[in-house]
Amino acid sequence: MKRNSTLAAILLLCAIAGTVASCGSNDAETKDSTPVTQNNDNAVDTETAAETDDRPPLNLPETDFGGAELRILGYEKGVDCIKQYDFYYDEASSGELINDAIQKRNGMIEERYNCTIKVTNDKTPVTTARNSITAGSDDFDVMELYINNVMSMATEGMFLNWYDLPHIQMDAPWWDQAIQRDLAMFNKLYVMTGDISVYDEELNYCVYFNKQVQQDNDIGDLYELARTKKWTMDVMYEMGKSVSADLNGDGVRDENDRFGILSDAGMMFLFYFTSGCNLVTLDDKGEPYFTVASERTFDVCDKLTAFFKDTDTMLWARNCSNTWTTLDKVFMENRNLFRPGSIYDIVYYRNMEHDFGILPYPLYDESQEEYYHLIATHVCPGLCIPATIKDVDRTAYLLEALAYESRDTVTKAYYDLNLYTKMARDNESGDMLDIIFSTKRYDLGFVFDWGGMRGTLENLVTSGKNFSTQWDSKQKSAQKAMDKTLEFYRTNN
Repeated sequence: MKRNSTLAAILLLCAIAGTVASCGSNDAETKDSTPVTQNNDNAVDTETAAETDDRPPLNLPETDFGGAELRILGYEKGVDCIKQYDFYYDEASSGELINDAIQKRNGMIEERYNCTIKVTNDKTPVTTARNSITAGSDDFDVMELYINNVMSMATEGMFLNWYDLPHIQMDAPWWDQAIQRDLAMFNKLYVMTGDISVYDEELNYCVYFNKQVQQDNDIGDLYELARTKKWTMDVMYEMGKSVSADLNGDGVRDENDRFGILSDAGMMFLFYFTSGCNLVTLDDKGEPYFTVASERTFDVCDKLTAFFKDTDTMLWARNCSNTWTTLDKVFMENRNLFRPGSIYDIVYYRNMEHDFGILPYPLYDESQEEYYHLIATHVCPGLCIPATIKDVDRTAYLLEALAYESRDTVTKAYYDLNLYTKMARDNESGDMLDIIFSTKRYDLGFVFDWGGMRGTLENLVTSGKNFSTQWDSKQKSAQKAMDKTLEFYRTNN
């Protein structure tokens, strides 16, 4: 978990400073340090240090790297879902929250260890990475690529196993424990994230709700439903159905009407995972096995199919003139109650006239003990180490130092300011975001898509075939593809 301080403490400090009218939060991994003080909308005092810190010590010897470079390859902003950097900052953007925090953290590391952090932002970093590694070139020390891409390329021997790296404390709280739990096969993991990155927050999911529509339709306390774990798929559906209406009376439900839920058939997989189901699970030895053919899985998929097929209640992006942009417009025009989306969508609603709130994805039913939220690994970058680098020791050392210092700089700015005090509209949304980020998960079946198994979820509505029938047709090819992956993991040391 990235942090352990309570939201209440954050809100109290914000109130004392007189800077916050409404608060929110972004990671379910709670934190435990005093928030950075916000001086105005654009500036941040990153000099404020945490008064308390229960982290284990940074076990790194004093070192002078003699001006050496840490060369990092990553995405340019604007590629797919990339709206924020982890390592790059721009002097011209001084005063922006995350930009300043990155500059502060990088500067600390560069001065302390006499090194330089050099970032290359690339529109096609996967292609650049593959070309560099296959050529045997020592061009980069660290690469930030989409997690799914890294996991696939790793089976070609392109990256180093994080568990083999020196200096890295993999069990430390500044490294993501969830990705290790869910993706580390046979104690091998070729991609990593944690405090050092904001992408695993940005590329998580939540449900936005329109408070004006909630009020106009006498919808009860949604936050209390979520806190007491009565926030279920059935509740979401029934509330959504109750507010849906043919506003212009033309007998056709389209983007000009009011809908309870905005999404798309291709997003059904999210509800599958948040219902507590997996495609693949790791046993206690780190060996994956399929967990899709169960009575509960089939029940979940049947309910989801009916849920998504009710296009009087749910407006699909693919049926709109401007797809997802239209859905955002419908939400902001008070013609929608629930808008399932990504955390990074919150910036779109920052200037929304009416208030919105944030909820976790719903439970399948009240018997489900915990919420779950899948990281969008197909568009979420993670850190990987190319097998061609010459100085593994220095690279791992600096990554450990960067991850450690990120907690009180980049993570603090992202949570305490960008979300808690600038984006979300109320205190309760912060509680909800804490739930969301403390319940994140990854899935190997979603990552590798063995035998095209992900399509069994994405095509449930459009194919006309139920989940059981689709899985039966894919099971053999999925097992064959998994076995090929496992051959690499079992034989590669």
